Amino acid sequence: MDEVTGRLGADTPSPGDQRRLVESEPFDTNVGAFLARVTKRLGDRMAFEFFTEPDGTPNRSITYRDLDTRVTRLASGFHRLGIRKGQHVGVMLPNSPAFMLTWLALARLGAVMVPINIRYTARELAYTLTDSDTGWLVTHADYLPLLPELGDVRLPDGRVIVAEASDPAPYIDWHAVLEGGEESFVPDDEPALDDLATIQYTSGTTGFPKGVMLAHHHWLVYAKVGTVDLRHLGIERLLLLHPYYYVAGQAVSLFGFFLGATIFVAPRLSRNRFMPWMRETRAQYAFVSHAICKHRLAPADRYDGIKFLHISAAFTKEVHEEIERQFGAPLRNAYGMTENSLATYMPLAATDRVGPDCIGIPVPFREVMIADADGNSLADEAVGEICVRGPGILLGYYNNPGANRDSFFGEWHRSGDRGYRDGDGYFHFLGRIKDVVRRSGDNISAVEVETVLVSMKGVERAAAVPVPDEMRGEELKVYVQLNDGLTRAEVPPSAIVAHCARYLASFKVPRYIEYRTELPTPGTADKIEKLKLIGEKPDLRVGSYDREHDVWL
Repeated sequence: MDEVTGRLGADTPSPGDQRRLVESEPFDTNVGAFLARVTKRLGDRMAFEFFTEPDGTPNRSITYRDLDTRVTRLASGFHRLGIRKGQHVGVMLPNSPAFMLTWLALARLGAVMVPINIRYTARELAYTLTDSDTGWLVTHADYLPLLPELGDVRLPDGRVIVAEASDPAPYIDWHAVLEGGEESFVPDDEPALDDLATIQYTSGTTGFPKGVMLAHHHWLVYAKVGTVDLRHLGIERLLLLHPYYYVAGQAVSLFGFFLGATIFVAPRLSRNRFMPWMRETRAQYAFVSHAICKHRLAPADRYDGIKFLHISAAFTKEVHEEIERQFGAPLRNAYGMTENSLATYMPLAATDRVGPDCIGIPVPFREVMIADADGNSLADEAVGEICVRGPGILLGYYNNPGANRDSFFGEWHRSGDRGYRDGDGYFHFLGRIKDVVRRSGDNISAVEVETVLVSMKGVERAAAVPVPDEMRGEELKVYVQLNDGLTRAEVPPSAIVAHCARYLASFKVPRYIEYRTELPTPGTADKIEKLKLIGEKPDLRVGSYDREHDVWL
């Protein structure tokens, strides 16, 4: 055991003991009941401190007692408006008290939250509202300009609730809803453990994001399994870096509730501000990104108060050890996806297993299987698809029978990832089967990007592929085939970038663009053979236009 891990993890129970302990703990009835129990125990301890721009100073504080009061009042206010259990409410807010309180109030009421990426264009917002059958929208004043651009999608003014607006008319003022609620409110029909809590949209292989249906059970399992190692380290201060509209932002808040910790909520993920934020808040834990881990610290940024870092990526053993030396704390990867919270984790004591593809052992409440194409379990060392089952995994995909049919082997959810289990019971990740690019934690559907590109005048065909990137994990590259007779000068990269920016969130806009007179297809089929494109040269950046630096490579 290395010095960093040994110093902090000597008293940590074995993985087997941890599993038995966690699985023996009772569940609360729902997320609202979990919050009520926690806040009653913690009282005036600080629950949240929210950063403000531009300097990121935490100055908006909420105690656990006040948190429970505000959540109850907001739930009451929503109920007065007519929001009821089971109704779908879109939430398009930045990392702010308004998002956190709205999320928890809807959970207490039994309504279903539909988190919406604040970088979405009007096209993406319209799709999400329509596909999810959302009847209400809670949003920020900054995003109101999108509403007139929604085309045929229309929400009545009386069903749009706006936060941080000096004049919310003709919409409803979020702050007035909060102030008008009652502290004694109790829902008429409280949600049960397996009732739907969230429809979380995530990019897949079908061209448009899919609505993953997550029950209260899912989030309570996440709170337990995400803190398996943390609960033994005395962690009292967490830094939350991820957006609340992603599962990671919501999950880290639940980690904090479970630990009784103070959660410092940053406005955004920032590799340059990460260590100053950690040092200034004296945070002891964070769920970090690949870019943060690879960022070299300045001497002034050194801080010895970190106790544990989580990441959803893996490095070589040598790089992993260097990252731990730099931060002075253990770094462990965990494998999971929106559909299953976490599936595997690397135990704190497993210093000998860290490596570029090892993703650890199953977390409590999860079984993991390597399956062949027919759903049969494979033997150790055999490569197949990683499949996961257990209480609290997704209920299915909303309004998407095709995805529900194709994404399960009975009770087992198909991850779309390739891997194997070794003889010691550790699982290894070998890459994705699905056509998805993962850029700095964002899942980008290649099919969605291609669909937008071929809708552009002058573009005949397109193929989107991942390009390895040291800072972001992967970058997005597109191969473009123009209509006969057109040249690159007539359809320049600037036009392609502008078209994508109009219809796609900023993180989905391709960084690299390469023009081709023809894209490879298998015989007469129309499907583009992306593996040929990916394998034809060692560096996929060569021959491309780099949007970030405005150069041809």
